[in-house]
Amino acid sequence: MSELVRAHSPADPLVAPEHNWSSTGRLVAHVTLEHQARWRWWIAFGAALMLIGVLAGSVGWLLYEGVGVWGNNIPVTWALDIVGYDWWIGVATGSLAVSSLLLLLGSEWRGAVNRLAETIALLGVCAAGLYPIIHLGRPWFFYWNLPYPNTFLLWPQFRSPLYWDAIDIVSFLGVAFLFWFTGLIPDLASMRDRAIERMEKGEGKPGQFYRRLKAQLYGIAALGWRGSVTHWQRWEHSYRAIAAMGLVVVLSLQMGAAVMFAGTVEPGWHDPMLPVAYIAGALLSGVAVTGTLLSIVRFVLPYKPLITPRHFALLGWLMLGLSLLFLYCDFCSFGATALFGNDYDRGVLSRRLHGDHAWATWCSVLCSVLPPQLFWIPLFRRSSIVVGLVGIVVAFGAWCDHFMLIVITLQHDFLPSAAHPYSIALFGMATFVGTGGLFLFLFLLVLRYVPVISIVNLRWLLPALPIRHNG
Repeated sequence: MSELVRAHSPADPLVAPEHNWSSTGRLVAHVTLEHQARWRWWIAFGAALMLIGVLAGSVGWLLYEGVGVWGNNIPVTWALDIVGYDWWIGVATGSLAVSSLLLLLGSEWRGAVNRLAETIALLGVCAAGLYPIIHLGRPWFFYWNLPYPNTFLLWPQFRSPLYWDAIDIVSFLGVAFLFWFTGLIPDLASMRDRAIERMEKGEGKPGQFYRRLKAQLYGIAALGWRGSVTHWQRWEHSYRAIAAMGLVVVLSLQMGAAVMFAGTVEPGWHDPMLPVAYIAGALLSGVAVTGTLLSIVRFVLPYKPLITPRHFALLGWLMLGLSLLFLYCDFCSFGATALFGNDYDRGVLSRRLHGDHAWATWCSVLCSVLPPQLFWIPLFRRSSIVVGLVGIVVAFGAWCDHFMLIVITLQHDFLPSAAHPYSIALFGMATFVGTGGLFLFLFLLVLRYVPVISIVNLRWLLPALPIRHNG
């Protein structure tokens, strides 16, 4: 009850006091329909297209020359490809888990965060899905991984991690899309109604065909939503059911990948804390990327009345708590290896701390743990700039953690003669940067045509807020 009172407190609101039930919908619809910050959008869109060109070039050269252009060797057969895949999956699962938990727990402040987190989850898994397809060598036969009846009587190799990567991607993509689209339906109906009003007011003016087409597309996407009691009841039940399903998928995907590592006898992977560390790292990276993109959206678009310092303060608390959990997992893993591990385990730990790629270990710990400690201070916790910058640093630390876990562990086999130096290849990084361009390209399209702020969830807060009357 105290949290509820504080959420509606005029001194620390979730929505600016000058906005009411009607003005909130008008603001979000106006930003989406009128395409605010057009020149900034086009600059970012051009940069995204350039990065997609980098992705196309690097993948084309990879298919022509072979996976050696990524820098993979023996024994480091998994390198930047799996690092990039795991990082994107971690961001996607962390964002989906945060949005699902906030919905199931009934958190009132989720209105400005949930749509963005669900979008990150959906687009992040799209970026991650490129890697298993590229791993096939012949990506045009990617559908052979799916267990469907066919005339060739081809069935996937169920013991192959590549097959389970395909199952993970498909299942997570389906749940993430359903969760994202189900939450959008009432807002799409609002966009439909306002697009029709805009079309009627613009009768006889240039661009009428485009306005009419947009109203028709929003009407199709709204699935005939009328806002009846039955619609609201079924929508809420479906939304919560898919949120619960999303949590199950997140846990099974992250713990499945971690158990695949921990179930081996590879020193550095055979660790019972690895599943917990995987989940903690995924949640931390998801919250970090969500906070960063939320601060960018607030800066670029006129959403400051709807994205308040209180939202960033709560995200800062989440990032701080998850960073401490991540530190606890690392402390337990390193401590148990140093005290009770065998010579091979200690050898991996030694290479992680002061080997050729020890920078990855130290960047993982320092970037994932130290910057969030700023959020003990209320001034930093409530600053969108600080939350955004800390989110970038934490996301980089999460990438370094995956690099440390995979590359440093594989660099030395049980036999010293099997060790070969590994260095980061240009085309490996170009592929990862290109997937970032694909994510940015899709995110900009969503930002242009879909309300990234949930109108429905924000309106639920407004009856207790003062309403401004004209006259």
